[in-house]
Amino acid sequence: MKKLSVSFIFLLGLMVVFSEIVPLSAQDLERHTFHSNHMGTRFTIILYADNKDLAKEASQAAFDRIEELNQLMSDYIDDSELNRLSRSSGTGQAMKISPELFEVLAESVVISEMSGGLFDVTIGPYTKLWRAVRMEPEPQLPYDEEIRERGERVGYQYMVLDEERRTAELKVPDMQLDLGGIAKGYASEEAINVLCEYGICSALVDGGGDISLGESPPGRSGWEVAIPLKVGEDETTHIMLSMSEKTVTTSGDMFQFIEIDGTRYSHILNPKTGLGATEQIQATVLADKGMYADALASVLTLMNPEEGVEFINRLKNTEAYIMMRDENGIKEWETEGFGDYRK
Repeated sequence: MKKLSVSFIFLLGLMVVFSEIVPLSAQDLERHTFHSNHMGTRFTIILYADNKDLAKEASQAAFDRIEELNQLMSDYIDDSELNRLSRSSGTGQAMKISPELFEVLAESVVISEMSGGLFDVTIGPYTKLWRAVRMEPEPQLPYDEEIRERGERVGYQYMVLDEERRTAELKVPDMQLDLGGIAKGYASEEAINVLCEYGICSALVDGGGDISLGESPPGRSGWEVAIPLKVGEDETTHIMLSMSEKTVTTSGDMFQFIEIDGTRYSHILNPKTGLGATEQIQATVLADKGMYADALASVLTLMNPEEGVEFINRLKNTEAYIMMRDENGIKEWETEGFGDYRK
């Protein structure tokens, strides 16, 4: 469940205008920007520090942490811990795993249960099938038998976690875990934590659309983030948000989809059907936890928008915006507190 990348992060350069209200200690802080490729996307770190060397050292440590997590959780790296766990499926043996992987898998089960199975990290068999479909010169819809066979290996209920022993067991042979809908949100938040360990808490980490925010920039009430809205085939606008100490993730098929026999299929797959949604829908989620923002943004693209808004309204410290486009134009929905973050 890969995320579309937020097209641009708008950080208004108004430090001169507001210099009179910036504390003296904050006036010495300078903005630094760093980039590095991990998890199949470009990570950007923007931070404020009074020491360029410290900023470079801290950002490199944050990127190193992201890559460390990538080595654990990638389904593209053959010897990743995730793939080793997948290869143990059906053996009847529980595998001891790292604290990080256990934390992500445990949270994934919570999200699976709260979403009625619309989020499921065991979706890997479907993911691999659709990766092959997208590589075809003329993509064809998978046969029903292919979908059915792979579906027998999908189901979070087949993953058994033991918190005391910190083990995981996959009950069905040939399962494949895919953390594409949760790992970048976790990694972005972990990077913020690393920066704060260096004393740099005013920071932003963008992991290809999973944007984790630390404390506000100096003299500002929050980070300003632009969310892209594709309102026409060649027309994109934005909504502006302002916040701090949250993660914001946008997901949907407005920018990423595959068309087969005249029907659009989202790159986000429904674990219950093995198919991508055919509605043109985009969802943005704000949450205190990076994993929840990441996963729930994908979940909302698989739900009826009205039901999705009701679902998010029941969660604490979580807000969402949903946009759908059809032949009648654009429709929008948002949760009760989303407007509090609009600029």
